[in-house]
Amino acid sequence: MTDEFCECSQHGEQPITFVCKHITATPRPNTIGFVSYLSEGEDDLRDAWCEECDAYLDQHGGHWIEGRVEVPDGINILCAECYRLREEDALREDRRMIRHE
Repeated sequence: MTDEFCECSQHGEQPITFVCKHITATPRPNTIGFVSYLSEGEDDLRDAWCEECDAYLDQHGGHWIEGRVEVPDGINILCAECYRLREEDALREDRRMIRHE
């Protein structure tokens, strides 16, 4: 996890995470999927993206490459607790996916 923090109106000061804008644009508890690379532990919150962005990634070689293959529509910062809530929403709907590097 990062050493950077944000001030969340719901959870106070939290480590930051990065997710595609589609995830944050979807009101909870709805989900449009939650995809990330495999984490190395509970506190290793990897960048996450939705199913639509995952399909885009597949169409462009399967790897994010800065300046060449980037998340469509950009990313947003979420606090670590909001990230976990979004992940739980996707798990509940069986739409949580792990992408292997």
